[in-house]
Amino acid sequence: MKHYLELVPISARVHRKQNRMSIFCIILAVFLVTTIFGMADMFIRSQILQAQIDGGNFHIGIKDITDEEATLISRRPDIQAAARYGVLNFRGDEGYTFEGKNAVIVGCDEEYMTKLMVDIIEEGNFPQNNQQVMITLNAKEYLGLQIGDTVAINTPDGTELHYEISGFCNDASKTMSEDSYGFFMTTSAFREIYPTEMSDELADYNSILCVQFSDLKNIQNTINNLKEKCHLSDEQVSENTKLLGLLGQSSNSFMVQIYMSAIILFLLVMFAGIIMIASSLNSNVMQRTEFFGLIRCIGATPKQVMKLVNKEALSWCRFAIPVGVAMGIVVVWVLCAVLRVLSPEYFGAIPTFSFSLPSIVAGIVIGLLTVLLAAHSPAKKAAKVSPLMAVSGNAFNLRPVRKAVNTKIFKVETSLGIYHAISSKKNFILMVLSFSISIVLFLSFVVAIAFTNHTLTPLRPWTADISIISPQNTCSIDNSILEKLEKNPIVNAAYGRMFSYDVPTTVNDDSVTLDIISYEQKQFDWAKDYLLQGSIKVVQNEVNTGLIVYSPENNIEVGDTVNCRIGEKSTEIQIVGILSDCPFNTTSNGILICSENTFQKITGQNEYTVIDIQLDKNATDTDVNALHQMIGNDFTFSDERMGNESTRGIYYCMCLFLYGFLVVVVLITIFNIINSIALSVAARTKQYGAFRAIGVSTKQLAKMVIAEAATYTVMGTVVGSIFGLAFHKLLFGMMITYNWGDTWNIPWNELGIIAAIMFFSIIVAVYRPVKRLRKMSIVENISAQ
Repeated sequence: MKHYLELVPISARVHRKQNRMSIFCIILAVFLVTTIFGMADMFIRSQILQAQIDGGNFHIGIKDITDEEATLISRRPDIQAAARYGVLNFRGDEGYTFEGKNAVIVGCDEEYMTKLMVDIIEEGNFPQNNQQVMITLNAKEYLGLQIGDTVAINTPDGTELHYEISGFCNDASKTMSEDSYGFFMTTSAFREIYPTEMSDELADYNSILCVQFSDLKNIQNTINNLKEKCHLSDEQVSENTKLLGLLGQSSNSFMVQIYMSAIILFLLVMFAGIIMIASSLNSNVMQRTEFFGLIRCIGATPKQVMKLVNKEALSWCRFAIPVGVAMGIVVVWVLCAVLRVLSPEYFGAIPTFSFSLPSIVAGIVIGLLTVLLAAHSPAKKAAKVSPLMAVSGNAFNLRPVRKAVNTKIFKVETSLGIYHAISSKKNFILMVLSFSISIVLFLSFVVAIAFTNHTLTPLRPWTADISIISPQNTCSIDNSILEKLEKNPIVNAAYGRMFSYDVPTTVNDDSVTLDIISYEQKQFDWAKDYLLQGSIKVVQNEVNTGLIVYSPENNIEVGDTVNCRIGEKSTEIQIVGILSDCPFNTTSNGILICSENTFQKITGQNEYTVIDIQLDKNATDTDVNALHQMIGNDFTFSDERMGNESTRGIYYCMCLFLYGFLVVVVLITIFNIINSIALSVAARTKQYGAFRAIGVSTKQLAKMVIAEAATYTVMGTVVGSIFGLAFHKLLFGMMITYNWGDTWNIPWNELGIIAAIMFFSIIVAVYRPVKRLRKMSIVENISAQ
């Protein structure tokens, strides 16, 4: 041996068992970081692709400019693509129709369809002249149209606009849900629709310039430079917020809050890795006091001992980091495969066996960084070992004992266990922090689940795949249609509702406007899970009773009487319950739910306003088109499947990511506690041998170990709860209160779950060390290395 650092591989072989748990901690920390970054990377990839499909692959829109200015901007070297885009009848209120349905007319440059939208053209090509249009695919499927056919768009003044079909483009969730058709034409053809010739201002034609930048590294600087050079105001430039947010380039205040929250969660994860590894290394160093003392005896300086400890820790990384990264990659692959199975329409583009470079780099960097930071304190501690104390095996025998252990409250073995836990302040703090960080991580990521439920409302049990809506929202859908639908084999469930809007009512001498809606049996069954007060059965069985949907704007309570006036007729409705939620967006009006019998008595109407349909899972597009043909054009056939699938896909992805991470946190909590207790017991094996030599039984030793473990866990739970609640409140305010105004409450359920997991881990953690102590003889205890 030519150099003292050559002792590292020799020490690693000799202390293979002691090092095993430290290596395992490094693997867990690297695995945690790799998995989180990998899952986040895959999620962001899928969301970027979906954002480009849904909202376009452009970064900003510019309004209030002329055609000449648009041309100059599009020629800038920092712009990859730019195209004019305008829309008519977007909300269906301008009177353009086709075959009795609303016609949404889009005028754009060819570059918009070919470069700024992703795979939107399904068949054919973009119009090459002003007499051609592209039309959405639902028109082809329902009306049987083909390329080359002529279509006529009806204008508000009664004239017709005739065009030849040049191709078909994919449907959008808007056109499907509103039962409308989309038409895409050239910018010049679009402008011909306007009644009089106007200037070359894009705003005159309700148009903007959509811009895609070539450099994605610092889009905000590019935007600011564009504003300065082209004299554009902040009001003229609008961001594609969702896409820029996913690229990490948005200046939107909402996205800034998300970025800050992500940074906090990242720092928490890194801190968790450092604390976990530091706790393991600290216990490992304590175990080998004699070894470091002997190194000092043969002339090693404190600085050399520190290098020895650091090199030994880094030597573990050669095995631990690749294993941790590989485990993380495999888990990400599995999760991607699961997402493809759960929602192939939405996540079909996610590659199953794709490598996430950011996650691999993050795993390696964080692994090395956490090991170096974690090894610093134990290395300093090892360097302070004096040769005389080290060879006695008592270098870390804690502070001098000035008084006997207090046995007034606990028995002597329990008191000794507590004393062992708190006698070394630094070790105690590290152990408590390593336990508490799990609670902090758990409670912090629980906020992300609440955030997901706010941004992506999970699909409720009443969510419909298809809605048949009467014209002008009147009660005009005959009950026979519902009966036909219920007999259709592709229909899993069908249920109707009658609506009466803006009904003037009086409650407690106050005038209130309510929307009255009927429920039938199936909907009342769903409502039971959302009942805050009162009774569902009373509403079902008794006429002139109803439920009110909670909203901050109204003060109607259970027991109040609502006097409804429709025409000359006045009816009193007794409020017998309050619902927290319903299938309808709450407007400024309150919502009153009643039975069909009560609704008919109040209004005299017995036909439906809306019939919702939930399809069989095996229903195809052909089946849906046949259903559409059966319903005809008299009613709006709102196909919500695309929007539902999008929401469901995002929700699956977020839940898989967040709940998967919480499972990882729980597993790390259990393994960390097991590891920490095992190392702590191993470091005190000689002491336990001395106790046994003076007559302490193995049962008393077991109680000593349990008391020590319980001390760490109780203090870790208390500290973790305090800091966890602080971070929970901070993140809740940044992510939820800031955006939706919800007030923060202590998450008792989540706090109880993670605390129960920690105390369960104690039982598992003490079992093996205690069993090992029982099997060892007194001589083996005293001579343990």
